[in-house]
Amino acid sequence: MKSTPHISFVTEQVIETIGKNIQTARLRRGESMDVAAERAGVSRQTWMRLEAGSQSVSVGLVIEALQLYGFVEQLFELGDPGVDVQGAAMDAARRPTRGKKSW
Repeated sequence: MKSTPHISFVTEQVIETIGKNIQTARLRRGESMDVAAERAGVSRQTWMRLEAGSQSVSVGLVIEALQLYGFVEQLFELGDPGVDVQGAAMDAARRPTRGKKSW
């Protein structure tokens, strides 16, 4: 039996918001669900689940849909270590300081 990961409320909200944003992008372009699904290579039912914010939709499909509607630059910024201030601070605190002598 396939196990389902625990998804936090915030994560659920993010997934739903992305689905709604994809739907808005599609509607602004006057594109039907059938056309959008065909462009992404999935069934209309899968596309409907994507727009509804279903957790069962693959990450690959979400990224493909965002790319189809021109959000590719934003995708490359996701998880960028260059903007991870907290991670950088934790990494710096963990590193040994060199050249300093304790007297």
